[in-house]
Amino acid sequence: MSSGRVFTELAELAQRHLEGIGPITAEQRLIEDLELDSVRLLTLAIEAENHFRVRLDELGTAEIETVGDLVEAIERALESREAGRP
Repeated sequence: MSSGRVFTELAELAQRHLEGIGPITAEQRLIEDLELDSVRLLTLAIEAENHFRVRLDELGTAEIETVGDLVEAIERALESREAGRP
């Protein structure tokens, strides 16, 4: 799956599951710019895991600060899944 498609689908998830969130860009910081509190951040992570059928908790989520970082984490998880790694 291309990074553009991952970003587009993630943006759609955010719009659908996070009330009041506007258009997003890859450069936006999840906490500072999008103002996601811990509950909304967890909601986005869970929805992303369910949608893409990946696990993000094993991917160094402490390093995820921006929307682009989250897209990259999802892409790494997809690559691992496709390569047959847990």
